[in-house]
Amino acid sequence: MKHPLKALITGLFCAITIVAQEPYPKTGYLMGDIWTAARKGDLTALQQHIDARVDIDVRDEEDQSTPLHRAAYYGQVETVKWLVEKGADKNARNKDGNTPLDAAYARMESDEFDGDTQKAKREVGEYLDSIGAEKNEDPWFGLLCCFSCPALFIFGILYAAFTKPKPEEIPTPSKQIMVTTSPQIAGKKVVRTIGLVRGNTIRARHLGRDIMAGLRNLVGGEVTEYGKLLAESREQALDRMLVQADELGANAVIGLQFQTSVVMEGAAEMMAFGTAVVVQDA
Repeated sequence: MKHPLKALITGLFCAITIVAQEPYPKTGYLMGDIWTAARKGDLTALQQHIDARVDIDVRDEEDQSTPLHRAAYYGQVETVKWLVEKGADKNARNKDGNTPLDAAYARMESDEFDGDTQKAKREVGEYLDSIGAEKNEDPWFGLLCCFSCPALFIFGILYAAFTKPKPEEIPTPSKQIMVTTSPQIAGKKVVRTIGLVRGNTIRARHLGRDIMAGLRNLVGGEVTEYGKLLAESREQALDRMLVQADELGANAVIGLQFQTSVVMEGAAEMMAFGTAVVVQDA
C-alpha cells in the first residue's frame, strides 16, 4: 500500500506544479469570449485572452467585427485606448466596411443608449479621430459629389436658358393718359378719383452685363449696361400701370412714383404707382 500511495502523492504534486506554471487557462476554457469582454470593458478578461494568444483583431462570426469595434460601439473609452495601445487595428473594417470610428458614432441618438453612454461614445469617437482613425467613406460618393455640383450648375443654366420667358408684347392704353408726379395738372381739375393703380416688373441681371460692368468698374465711367436695364424696367412698369388706369376709365394719373426692392441676389423689382383720376379742363 505504501508504493501506490507514494505514486498518488507524487502525481498530485506534479499536477499542482504544472497548473502553477500556467497562470491562465487555455483559450477553450476562458470564461466568455473576447468580444464580450470588450463590450463590458473587462480589461482583466481581455488580458487573459491576449495572454492565451487570442488575436487582438479576431473577428466574430456575426458581422466580422473586432473587439475594438465592440468596445467603440458600447462607449468603453478606457477599453478602446487599451486595445489601441496593445496594437489593435484602429481602421479594421467589418463586413459592412465600417471602422471602429463608425461604430463609435453608430446609433448615437437611439434609445439603446442612455445619456452617459452616448457621451462616452462621443468621447470614443473624438479619441479615435484624434489618432487618425478612418471612416467608411465610399469613393464613389466622393466622385459623385465632385461631379454633381458642376453638373447641377450646368443643368441650371440650361434650364434657365430654355425656360426663359419670351418678351411679351406690352399692351398700350386705348387713349392718351396724362401722367404727372404732382397732385395736380395745370389747367385741369380732378372731377373723379378712381384710386391706386400700379405696374411692376422683376428683372434679373445678365451674366454678360455683369462681366462688362465689372470691367467698366476698373476704368471708371458710366455703367451703361445697368443703366439700360433700369430704363427698360421703368418703362415696362409704367406701361403696365397705364394699362390698368385705362381699364378703370381714368384719363390721368397723378402723384406718380417709382419704387425698387431687392427680391433675391441679382434680381430686383421695379414698381410704378400713382392715383388714377378723371380730369377736365378747368
